[in-house]
Amino acid sequence: MFSKPAADYAESFIGTLKHTKGKWHGVKFDLLPWQKSSVRDIFGTLKPDGYRQYNTAYLEVPKKNGKSELGAAIALLMTCGDGEQAAEVYGCASDRAQASIVFDVAVDMVEQCPALKKRIKPVLSMKRLVYMPTRSFY
Repeated sequence: MFSKPAADYAESFIGTLKHTKGKWHGVKFDLLPWQKSSVRDIFGTLKPDGYRQYNTAYLEVPKKNGKSELGAAIALLMTCGDGEQAAEVYGCASDRAQASIVFDVAVDMVEQCPALKKRIKPVLSMKRLVYMPTRSFY
């Protein structure tokens, strides 16, 4: 079943974040139509018990279409906005340098958001962001 409030929440959370690169640096994250559709489908489709239907999502996107920004935004949503105590969010890539790209974008997003900056403790030596209210980490 589709939950409009759950989809709205995910879209709204991401909308509070800001872009980190190029001419978009500092501009609020306004999801493109394909991003909005993906986020709303993934986070708004619930099972009868109220949990999200999808545990895994696969998006294949060409170069220079905002994959890192969207990935970082979703990672922060899962870390800070999901309400789960001690959630563990992992970034995977073909190597550590590739995984660092999305992590570094998430760090920049936190730096631009006063509410998250007060609540997230970065442990950069471990490539970890700890959300203190729920003890969750990315």
